[in-house]
Amino acid sequence: MDSLPEMVIPDISSFEQIIERAKQKAINEKKCRAALLTAADTETLQAFKRTVVEGLVEPIMVGSEASFNDACRQMDFSPGRIKYYPAEKNDEAITRAARLVMDAEIDLLINGRIPVADMLGILFKAESNFIVKGKVVSHVAVIKPRQYKKLLFLSDSAVVVQVDLKTKLQLIDNLIKVAEKIGINHPRIAVLAAVEVIYPQMPVTMEAAILAKMSERRQIKGAYVDGPLSFDIAVDMFAAHSKGIRDSDVAGQADALLAPSIETANGIYKAISLYAHCPMGGVIIGGRVPIALISRSDSIDNKYHSMVLGVLNS
Repeated sequence: MDSLPEMVIPDISSFEQIIERAKQKAINEKKCRAALLTAADTETLQAFKRTVVEGLVEPIMVGSEASFNDACRQMDFSPGRIKYYPAEKNDEAITRAARLVMDAEIDLLINGRIPVADMLGILFKAESNFIVKGKVVSHVAVIKPRQYKKLLFLSDSAVVVQVDLKTKLQLIDNLIKVAEKIGINHPRIAVLAAVEVIYPQMPVTMEAAILAKMSERRQIKGAYVDGPLSFDIAVDMFAAHSKGIRDSDVAGQADALLAPSIETANGIYKAISLYAHCPMGGVIIGGRVPIALISRSDSIDNKYHSMVLGVLNS
């Protein structure tokens, strides 16, 4: 086999660089007003404390002030000047946060102990006015695999249940926006499928091919898009070339993965989270403000990474 081409690595390729970019934003722009919804578990509060101590956010608490202060005392955390908006129940906290977003009082939402499905269920109601007309709200995960030389974006593992061709175009747009906020221009997006060839009996391969052709003809701007590509071909140059995929701007060096379904994306995300032990985080964008998506099983560092991504996308 001929020698493999060099992978194109963006200037931003680690979470350390992402964090530094967020710190520079906090210095140069108005500080992000980040609202933690309800008293959080210790790990989430530790991550929130770090964003406050490092000057990344202006802290806001929506929930029980007494519970929040008790938790802070237990971990020796004095948040200083913090705005409190009382709410005793989860539903009340989410509804109040939605009103504060509409009143432009909040730039970033962080789910504390509230299950994500409960939070989104209320925020997505028409009366909450959280969803911007014509936009798709989606989750973008950012992962730094140990054996991959660059960051890897993934969508959508948490929000969008039904993914058709029109929705995939909007998911690509959200991937591009998050990449640009981090400092990666023109990301290479792999549209995933089980195979790298087009089969009419596998509709996702047809949709992937359409997206690739749209990208080729500049109907998709701001990214290189190719598909269908299997996971190994998307991220491994040897696999791509050994299977005859040699003229792609994406194969073997993807910056982002667009999964064919939430089940596929969630499986990839969970597998990496459980077994790869690598830095990662996630943010929900497309609404009036971003949401730092915090999973109860995340490490403190990864909870913090989600908050940092939220700051950059605010």
